[in-house]
Amino acid sequence: MSDNKNLPQKKDSAGVALQKTQHGMYFENSKEAHEFAKNTAINNKTSVTVISKDNGYFVKILENIANKTLVVSDDAWLDELIAWAVENDIPDYYLNDEYECWCGFPRDKQTILALTELNLGRNQLTELPESIGKLTNLTHLNLESNQLTELTESISKLTNLTKLNLSFNELTELPEWIGKLTNLKKLYLGSNRFTELPESIGKLTNLTSLYLCNQLTELPEFIGKLTNLTTLYLEVNELTELPEWIDKLTNLTRLYLSDNQLTELPESIGKLTNLTKLHLDDNQLTKLPESIGKLTNLTELNLKINQLTELPESVGELTNLTELDLSYNPIKSLPPELRHLHDIIQSNYVLLFDDDFDDDLPF
Repeated sequence: MSDNKNLPQKKDSAGVALQKTQHGMYFENSKEAHEFAKNTAINNKTSVTVISKDNGYFVKILENIANKTLVVSDDAWLDELIAWAVENDIPDYYLNDEYECWCGFPRDKQTILALTELNLGRNQLTELPESIGKLTNLTHLNLESNQLTELTESISKLTNLTKLNLSFNELTELPEWIGKLTNLKKLYLGSNRFTELPESIGKLTNLTSLYLCNQLTELPEFIGKLTNLTTLYLEVNELTELPEWIDKLTNLTRLYLSDNQLTELPESIGKLTNLTKLHLDDNQLTKLPESIGKLTNLTELNLKINQLTELPESVGELTNLTELDLSYNPIKSLPPELRHLHDIIQSNYVLLFDDDFDDDLPF
């Protein structure tokens, strides 16, 4: 941030140096940035956000609601939302220093109308009011760690959403209308009770991150339409196989398949050449496909707790590996092609074996 060092400095009431940039007010310290944001929001009735960028923190004004009155012809739904928040003991809008985000629900109508991010996680909510669908400026909606068993269809009207977090609830079914939220880039569905997914999820082609840790027994083919995915979490499901069409997701850089019931992998996995992290621990793999050696961008390969007795020679092509976990497998020997991994073990201690494994690797 050397460019910011030459900026003329002002100081706030607490004596903290202020540096104004094109991204907003710049701070080197996270705590100072969030304190400034909190004071700005309270004192000036301004909606702000804190952005972490280039080893610094920027406080940016999103909406000055003091100078802009948002007019609505019928605000009864706002009263309904406020009453719902009070009834469910949702705290008033506040800046959470631990998570560095705004949490709770505002009691001021103008603030509600200006909301772009709404964090209602960890409030023991069992239902949502239909009026939540009128918060059409929302881009981020966090409902994680509640007790929701179903979702109100009015959420389908929040078409500006780019991030939706529904993790750690008690949802058993994802409604078809989820496919209307076509601007979503991140969708968190982990730790619910889904056994299947609606086909409409294949319409969410802007998704880059998808978290599906549930009770899925198979991966539906329409997931293959989500070709912009870079991160796919499929941990803690009941998958017995990975489909051949997985090779359609060529932009994946991280694929997590831990804690399933996989016994083998398709050869097509070798076409996911952008992968840097592949986690396959806690499955029942007995062998790996030769094509795994084509994943030359891998830096992490976790194969812990499987039934592997040997590795294919092609694993020797994975020269960018910095973490390789083979612990708790009945491996008795490694092919000579993996001799370079011995050097990795000695230098970085990144290849992990069972405690009773011989100190001298059995090449």
